[in-house]
Amino acid sequence: MRDAVKPFDLDHLPTAATALRRFLDALPPYRPVEEQVPLVEAGGRVLAREVRADVDVPGFARATVDGWAVRAVDTTGAGTSAPPMLLVKGQVRMGQRPGAAIGPGEAIWIPTGGMLPPGADAVVPVERSEAAGGSEHELPGAVRILTPVAPGDNVLPAGADAKAGQVILRSGQRLRPQDVGVLAAVGCTAPWVFRRPVVAIISSGDELVSPDGKPEGGQIRDANAYALANAVRSDGAVPRLVGIVPDDPHRLRAALERALANDMVIISGGSSVGRDDVVADVLAQLGPPGVLVHGVRIAPGKPTILALIGDRVVCGLPGNPVSALVTYSLFVRPALRWRMGCVPLEMWQPAVRARLGASLTAPRGRELYARVRLAVAGGELVAQPVPGGSGQLMSLVQSDGLVTVPLERGSLPAGEVVDVHLFS
Repeated sequence: MRDAVKPFDLDHLPTAATALRRFLDALPPYRPVEEQVPLVEAGGRVLAREVRADVDVPGFARATVDGWAVRAVDTTGAGTSAPPMLLVKGQVRMGQRPGAAIGPGEAIWIPTGGMLPPGADAVVPVERSEAAGGSEHELPGAVRILTPVAPGDNVLPAGADAKAGQVILRSGQRLRPQDVGVLAAVGCTAPWVFRRPVVAIISSGDELVSPDGKPEGGQIRDANAYALANAVRSDGAVPRLVGIVPDDPHRLRAALERALANDMVIISGGSSVGRDDVVADVLAQLGPPGVLVHGVRIAPGKPTILALIGDRVVCGLPGNPVSALVTYSLFVRPALRWRMGCVPLEMWQPAVRARLGASLTAPRGRELYARVRLAVAGGELVAQPVPGGSGQLMSLVQSDGLVTVPLERGSLPAGEVVDVHLFS
């Protein structure tokens, strides 16, 4: 326990941007251990080695519509009173090479994805043609072309997606479903990825009990550990719950020293400057460079601690659950991406533009991250502020994203069009 309370000096606290820059600039060069995984397990992992296409993708010119493979020059005059009639020479079957080449005045039926036959340079969509003879199950003897086409129309050239030898994915990219798909397309069945970091999560506070316990007077269930663990897992790392540690500097130090065997440490609670808030003091004793940031000019989340012990990041997040999750997205996620081997560290966050449904005012001298709920009203997207303090987790449950009130603005009027940074 501290001997006295030392309030934050708000005027000397860094902004969120300054704090993040100070934090990221202090991180040493780091390259995680590599491992190979099967494609079915590659989603969400971070690529460790660049991948090049082993063949052209696609490996042949293919039709993008059902229709007739033709020589474009033979469709000249289509759409006039005397549209050209082409002799049907056969059909292309999926997964097979064409059995014939196209000569002047000829056409071959081709399905979407079929290989363009030699001599053809375009495809006429079936709806732009008229069969002359034939039946539902038989090819016509000839086809009338109703619309002219130019060379290349309705054809995907060989190598249009990727050329043999082309770099298709670079090291440091976290793999999305579409990325895994292109790995399969170029035959990379066991990509090299970085090992997923393990993040120890400590909950600090005499008032906490586990979720399966029954709170007595003055106690609350530990919600932060499980919310943060799922945030870590969603971001591609492995959470490890350490448990609840009371507000005792000796027990907290012992827990932190054990937790530093992991790749990163998150501790929620005990990060402020009250008599029982000892996290910053304990971290200062664990080794250089130590505490880099203690306190940020934001609401919620002012009592945030960002520390580096050797090459281990320790993030001390406020005990209030809204503050913990907001500061996780601002500071922990970029540090986690560093430990995962991601490039760049600061991830683009999905956002939408919406009209503010009510005014927002930030606390004096702090940047506000306001919870909002999205709805459509009058044909436009409206961001309605969700009331609630930093300890009210339901205010986040009822929200779709955050709106930032910049420090230099102080407030945003109702009706202003704002960026809403989405939770998902």
